[in-house]
Amino acid sequence: MPVPKNKPTTLSPEGSTPQSSTPIAPEQEEFRQHLRRLAVSAVQVLIEQVMCEELEQCIGASWGECTATRRGYRNGSYTRDLVTPTGRIEDLKVRRRPRRNLSHAGV
Repeated sequence: MPVPKNKPTTLSPEGSTPQSSTPIAPEQEEFRQHLRRLAVSAVQVLIEQVMCEELEQCIGASWGECTATRRGYRNGSYTRDLVTPTGRIEDLKVRRRPRRNLSHAGV
């Protein structure tokens, strides 16, 4: 008679699980959570800095700089949440791109 596939054919010893058999100490878990928070914070700073630099390249000038090659002005920012493999980044500051009004390009 065939054995159903969803049931194990051998008995497993009590207490054995597919996960690690050694429990994580509370201090270790707190330390891991602390490291994860630090990593998420570092990733947030990195992403915000890269977006700021990309915006400077798009505009052609840094914040408050007056140049003849400037292609627009900053338009504020908004916040977003982003889920990464490191963890959830809350309140990521996303800078708005300047709007390009093509009808005024020649003026």
